[in-house]
Amino acid sequence: MSRRPNSPRLLCAVLALATLTPACWVTSSEHDRVRAALDHRLGALENNDRQRREQLQQAVDQATAQVRTLNEQLEQARTQTRNLADLGVRIDALEERIRTLNGALDDLRHSVDETATARTQTDARITSIERRVGIAPAVDPSQIPADNAALLALARTAFDARDYPRARFLVQALVTRAPQDALADDALLIQARALVIENRAATAVQDLNRLLQTYPNGDAVPDALAVLSEAFVNLRMCTQAQRTLRLLMERHGRTPAGTAARARLEQVRALPREACGG
Repeated sequence: MSRRPNSPRLLCAVLALATLTPACWVTSSEHDRVRAALDHRLGALENNDRQRREQLQQAVDQATAQVRTLNEQLEQARTQTRNLADLGVRIDALEERIRTLNGALDDLRHSVDETATARTQTDARITSIERRVGIAPAVDPSQIPADNAALLALARTAFDARDYPRARFLVQALVTRAPQDALADDALLIQARALVIENRAATAVQDLNRLLQTYPNGDAVPDALAVLSEAFVNLRMCTQAQRTLRLLMERHGRTPAGTAARARLEQVRALPREACGG
């Protein structure tokens, strides 16, 4: 910064050198005017310099703020990049886990399907067994005829169709609701025949004894004795079978069952020893 002239002598010397005059006479008013001009000029220069410095400082501050903002944005971008990289790794891991779980889920579904199929097959076998032993109903109770003759006819139809569980179920329905009916002995006979065919001769013997004791005068007695003899043969009780056939011939010899009993008796007598255990 220039130093202000502080005396008229110095001012005179300056003017003398500038005009190459041998001497300089400066009046008081001229001195004040010149000094005021110089002060104004110097003030303007200082003011311009100060404004310039302020502008430069503002520019520096703005640039610094922008640099700081850019650095912050750069750091955020780096963080986001790292996060994206981590996220990509996590996504890959999750996708692998999902594939593994989907595979396990498919295996489980397959196992469930196999289990359901096996359960269905098992239930069918159980139902078949239950129907054979008379546990499960072979007919919807609402479909059982109210008339006993119609019910017996339905049981015979089932027997002829070899649906023995159904036939036995219908028989039990009739005997249970009308044990004193004249058709009850015929119904029990159908059941005994079904049991013999199903290789359940011991149970058939029990049902036939029940028929003979409960309905000794029933029209089904001759046929019941014939079926009883067959049950004894199946049980390898040939002696009992022969006694039953002789009883049938003695008491009911004129019935169709009694007439056929003679030939059947000869057949039983001719059975080999290994076919008869008692």
